[in-house]
Amino acid sequence: MIREIHVFKDGQTLFEDVIVPNRDLDTNAVMMLVSSSTKKLQEWKIDSMEIERFRYVYMNSHDTQFIITMDRQASLMKVNEAMMNMVSKFMTVFESVLETDEWKSTDFSPFGVAFRHLVGRIPVKLCLAGHGGTGKTTLLELATLPSQGPPQEYVPTFFGDKAMLKADFDPYVFSIFDLGGQDRFVQEWGKIIRAGSMVVIVSDSTKDNIAWTKRVAYPVLKTELPYARCIAVANKQDLKGAMSPQEVGRKLGVPAYGMQANQRDFRQRWLGLLKELAFETCDFKIAAEIEVD
Repeated sequence: MIREIHVFKDGQTLFEDVIVPNRDLDTNAVMMLVSSSTKKLQEWKIDSMEIERFRYVYMNSHDTQFIITMDRQASLMKVNEAMMNMVSKFMTVFESVLETDEWKSTDFSPFGVAFRHLVGRIPVKLCLAGHGGTGKTTLLELATLPSQGPPQEYVPTFFGDKAMLKADFDPYVFSIFDLGGQDRFVQEWGKIIRAGSMVVIVSDSTKDNIAWTKRVAYPVLKTELPYARCIAVANKQDLKGAMSPQEVGRKLGVPAYGMQANQRDFRQRWLGLLKELAFETCDFKIAAEIEVD
């Protein structure tokens, strides 16, 4: 997912839009580093660099530097396409301004609408990972098909399902992947989850399921999505003997949030949690940092 854009000329900021701020790094220092590399690029050439869990995609045009901050895990190809499209739109409006000193007194903020529109055209990939029967499909349908109501019977997901979700996440649209949780499918997750920015680990709040998650699911997630941000859902909290979200989170080593996916009343709670994960306003863990016993 695209997080920020910065546009510079002669060391001055022409435009910036920060959708999800980078709290891990000193943004000013990073922008100085990346913009110095951007100035050396040939006209309309795109390049990128990676720093921790972020990727910086940059282009130089008319001695103007364009820098997009994105999740390192997300699709570089799609962001490169967005960069080319975005700079083309920018130049259509402001090219003549940039060729004179007029740019020093020009308001570039109207470009924000076009930028956010482009961001919304690249779905943010969210993966629901967990063993079969933990409620992944129910969570998917709770988010995307509320009028039908969540399913009350368990129907195994073969390999994986996908659904688009547009809710109160502007400017983002989610592409949610429900990964088949049967043991024979887990080793195939890598074919589906590449470019995933976020992972929700779904547990049925039992000790056996937590042991399976750490033994089987974690190695795949850590290998395939090392820079994705992760939370856990402690599902089926209404069942007798269910472990509390706090205990599930402690045993999984990932912040866990309670849920009853088969209850429609939990839809807003579920959507709110997804929004908090996207905008990084809830506790989460980076996949590479998850400890496996």
